[in-house]
Amino acid sequence: MSGDSDPVGSDRPPAASTCVESGIKADADASRDSPRQANKAVAMKIQRLFIYPVKSMLPVEVSMAEITSEGLRFDRQYVLIKAPPGLKEDSVAEHLTIKTTFRMCLFQPSISDDWSRLTITHTLAEPQTSMTIPLTPSPLSCVKSRTYQVSIFGTRAAGVDMGDGPAAFFSKHLDMPVKLLYIAGDGSRDIPGATGLKQPHISFKTKQAGENGKSTIQRIRFADASPLLVTSTASAADALSRLPTGVRDQDVIIRLRPNIHIDVGPGVGAWDEDEWGKLFVSSPGSDLHKATIRCIFRTPRCLSLNVDLKTGKAAPRDQQLYGLLAKDRRVNSAIPHKPVFGQYATAGPIGAILRVGDEVRVVCRIPAQESDIR
Repeated sequence: MSGDSDPVGSDRPPAASTCVESGIKADADASRDSPRQANKAVAMKIQRLFIYPVKSMLPVEVSMAEITSEGLRFDRQYVLIKAPPGLKEDSVAEHLTIKTTFRMCLFQPSISDDWSRLTITHTLAEPQTSMTIPLTPSPLSCVKSRTYQVSIFGTRAAGVDMGDGPAAFFSKHLDMPVKLLYIAGDGSRDIPGATGLKQPHISFKTKQAGENGKSTIQRIRFADASPLLVTSTASAADALSRLPTGVRDQDVIIRLRPNIHIDVGPGVGAWDEDEWGKLFVSSPGSDLHKATIRCIFRTPRCLSLNVDLKTGKAAPRDQQLYGLLAKDRRVNSAIPHKPVFGQYATAGPIGAILRVGDEVRVVCRIPAQESDIR
């Protein structure tokens, strides 16, 4: 997923796609009851924004977020690793992920009002227990810390050990020896699959200063395969409708783990985002777009969709979203055995601030036959 999904990788590099300018379709034969497509005339809105400070834990919902060359600032800059006896410094460590360790969803992070401290609370502990660390540690505080390598889908980043306190807290609640790492080095790693591209294209590039500014290649921190994950309210409603009636009061989008959740408004059908190519984001009432979101890959999902967020265990079979979506959402030919929900994406310019309520318009769509790989 931006966070916990499956990677973009395939046996061949993504081919350049045709991004068709989105406009108003005038089709006299079209049924009035058919879902319409979002286009430049349809002002959608950012409904929710999520940052995941620690990979695979619950998100922090925010009202605004800053775009960086690795996605949203503070997103997935921490990761937990297994720490068996004899783990050597700078060795490749096995990281924990919600795909296989459902109990990761029992940790709720929160960020202080001044964006300086990260507090993580265990949701089921009695009495309630929590720990607090810097949201962004000072480099000087990490000079003597041990480092370990973390490999995620074939690309590596170094992580700095945050010490015995966090290790003891997480080890106790997960019943296994673990360490908490903060991303080291330049604070990023390559996007899986991006380094093998024969030609850099829009998939992994953003503009630093508007559409005509300098391009910069996107990277990621400890996210699986992409800087961002974008989802829509219509598709979330469809996913919720697949659950038994008695459990449809849950906040299903938390299970689907997006960074940017877009309210497409009434009339736009579920899965419209499958064909989104480029989105312009503007402040409410403004004709000037302040940011561009480029959708790059229909997101194949993993077994993390099956977690019960209240218990940290597998949800009952009739509530497991992976299988419910797999019935008709295996729509990415590059990874045809996995269900798709949302779009991997990049965004720019660096430093732009996204806010809940910002208007979003689809300015380019990817034709259906080209939308699996770009």
